[in-house]
Order: sequence, then structure tokens, then C-alpha cells
Amino acid sequence: MLNLKNKKILVLGATGTLGKSTAIKLSQLGAKVVISGRDKTKLDDVLSKLTGDGHYAIQFDLSNLDKIYELINLSVSFDNEKLTGLVYCAGTMPIRPIKNTKSDFLHQTMVINYYAFVEMVRLYSDKRVSEGGSIVAISSYSSINGDKGQLAYAASKSAIDSSVIVMSKELYSKNIRVNAIRPAIIKGETTNIEILPTSIKNIIEKMKTGLIDPNIIAEQIAFLISDCSSGVYGRCFDVKGYLS
Repeated sequence: MLNLKNKKILVLGATGTLGKSTAIKLSQLGAKVVISGRDKTKLDDVLSKLTGDGHYAIQFDLSNLDKIYELINLSVSFDNEKLTGLVYCAGTMPIRPIKNTKSDFLHQTMVINYYAFVEMVRLYSDKRVSEGGSIVAISSYSSINGDKGQLAYAASKSAIDSSVIVMSKELYSKNIRVNAIRPAIIKGETTNIEILPTSIKNIIEKMKTGLIDPNIIAEQIAFLISDCSSGVYGRCFDVKGYLS
């Protein structure tokens, strides 16, 4: 069993289905977890479900790019311990046809799904924040096979895929690993397959494994955060069942 004792991990997007499962799993494995999200009520609920002591919640909107340094500084200063890991589960999944995909819409999607991720990695790499460790980003199957209406979303996730390779090469000397997980369709807490669009149902059918349990992704994140994956750099791991 993985042991994350003495690890301090910042989880962004902790109020979403995957972020919540990840934060809980990391705490169960012994990590001290700092969680962040926009909704304070949901954030407090996640915090109450974490195992162990010393966890911390920070309400923050990642669209405030010029203030992200406040978030990461607080994640270190509240207990004066540096971070040893970062998990980026934050994101938005807008659907819009090309004819309505204007530059402002693209920009809004990239801010949360990509720009904020890059800024977090940039700040994390400061020796005052961390002295190495592991960074895991959540990409998407859409980055390599996006569906209609997913131009902005697919592009933002493709940007993550290419960036983890560059980041790993550049941050290797700082003992920082960067990887991504590229899941297909994850089961949400209230997902009802019957009312999903036909295109999504077709993808689920091709997966042949059903919707992906977020707890499975959380376990894979835990592996990439742990020292057991110490030789893994700049990789995107597909979790997509039998999709080609």
C-alpha cells in the first residue's frame, strides 16, 4: 500500500468530483492535504471528510491569475512547511460550436484549464515553496480526440499534454516531476447516463468499462504523487477503457 506520510499536497479544484476523491484518498494514505476551491460550503464539506490532522482549506478563484501567488504562499505559511506535491484538478468543460467560439470564450477556458496551471507550476518550482516533489495535472481524452463543440476544451487539455513534457525537462534539475492523467468520461456524483447526449453515450459504449470511477483516478494520482513513481517524468497516462 502506498504511504504518503510526511507529504504535504496542494489539491486544486478540490470541490469537484475528482478533486474531492483525490483529497480524501491522499489523506487516507497519510498526506497532509491543502485543498482549494471556489465554493466555501463544498470546501468545508471536503475538509470534514479528510482523514488525519493538519489539513487546511483555502477558498480561491483561479481566474484571478495575478493573485495566485497569495494562494500558494498561504498554503506554505499556515504551518511553515513546504509543499511536496501539487494536484491540478481544477477545470471547466464548456460546449460551444465553432461559429460561437470567439477569442474571449477561448481565453476564458484557457485561463482556468491552462494558464492557472502554468502559473501554479511556476510558483511551485520556487525553492521557498518546495524543494522538489511531484505535480499531477488532469488532462482529458478530449485532448487527443475531442468531440463536436469541444474546441476550446480540447485545445486547453492538449496544451497541458505538451506542457508536462517541457516542464519535466526544465524542472528535472529541481527534482520536480510533472505528469498528467488523461481520463475519458468520469462518473460524477449525480451523473445519469440516460440523459447524456448521444455522442457521450456512444463514447461510453466504446469504452466498454462504463463510466470511470473517480476513486480509481484518485489512486493513480496517489501513485504519481508518491515516491513509488520516482522514475516517471513528462508522461500522459490514458484511462479510457477500450477506446482507440
